[in-house]
Formats: sequence, structure tokens, C-alpha cells
Amino acid sequence: MKSNGTAHDAGTPEFSLAFPAELLDALADRLAPRVAALLQETAESDQWLSSAQAADYLGMTRNALHKLTSTREIPFEQDGPGCKLHFRRSELDRWRAGERPRK
Repeated sequence: MKSNGTAHDAGTPEFSLAFPAELLDALADRLAPRVAALLQETAESDQWLSSAQAADYLGMTRNALHKLTSTREIPFEQDGPGCKLHFRRSELDRWRAGERPRK
């Protein structure tokens, strides 16, 4: 078997398909909106939220949210003591799903 510079399992035979350009273009046109939507979802799920936005997103009061941050029960970022809190939406989703941050 000739090496083409790509890594593959030595026990796996090489496999390739050739498709007409028109078919590939049609497939790309069909997939592009789906890929764009997935990228948008990823960007939205990983945005930073303020305390007010995070509390609203989680359906709780800011006071309840701050109690969770003071006991380090919920993931958050802070530039320094007494500074504004920031919450990553994707981390809040994981927290809501039951994953808890390490203290």
C-alpha cells in the first residue's frame, strides 16, 4: 500500500470515491444552510452573559444566582474580587444538566 502522507490504521484498506462536480456542488448547496445553522447555534450557546441575563436564562433571581456563586456551586468568571461576574451560556447548560464545577 502506498503512503500518501495521511495517517490511517495499517489494517484499514484505503477507500475513496469520485463524484461528478455537479453532484458535489448540489450537495454543498444543500449542506451549507445546515452547517451555517449549526455554527450559529454553537456561537449562541457559547456567548457570555451578565448576572441579570444568566439569572433570567436560568429562571431564577439575581440574588439566588449570587448565592450559588458565593458557594461556587455554579460556573462563573470574574476579573477580580468585587468585579462584575460573567457566565458562559454553554457552562450554564452543562450545570443545569447536572454537571457541577469543582470547588
